[in-house]
Amino acid sequence: MAMEALIPMNNQAVEMFFGAVRKMPEDKQTWKPLDEGRSALEQAQELATAPALFLVHLAPNETPIYSSFEEASAAGAQMDLNACEAECKRLTGKINEAISTMTPEQMAQQHKMPWGMEHSGAEVAGFHYWNVVYHVGQVNYIQTLYGDHEM
Repeated sequence: MAMEALIPMNNQAVEMFFGAVRKMPEDKQTWKPLDEGRSALEQAQELATAPALFLVHLAPNETPIYSSFEEASAAGAQMDLNACEAECKRLTGKINEAISTMTPEQMAQQHKMPWGMEHSGAEVAGFHYWNVVYHVGQVNYIQTLYGDHEM
């Protein structure tokens, strides 16, 4: 798969995620399964800021937005759903731009990630897509828990 194939995949995944959250009744967007899980809004807040943490590795000349995962989480926690969607789409655009210009050397370069593992630039390029799709599944699961079984 050419790296550019990630661009429409990223855009479609973001649309799918926010479309699923917006189909939820507003009071269910903040509901937490078993009072311990993360709400759909909390997941949207992560998706508003997490792309910035990947972007640091994909576009090293880009000024970092957050200095840590904790700072990104705190910033996301202040956002409503509209702000989350706007910021996620803005950062997705920046990730897509970085992907479109990646050289073979950048794809091969190893990056130390906050969780301690090293990954190639090509792998890091796919992290945003993976993260968004993961959260689509989480939101779909929340929907089934409150009784929404329509596809």
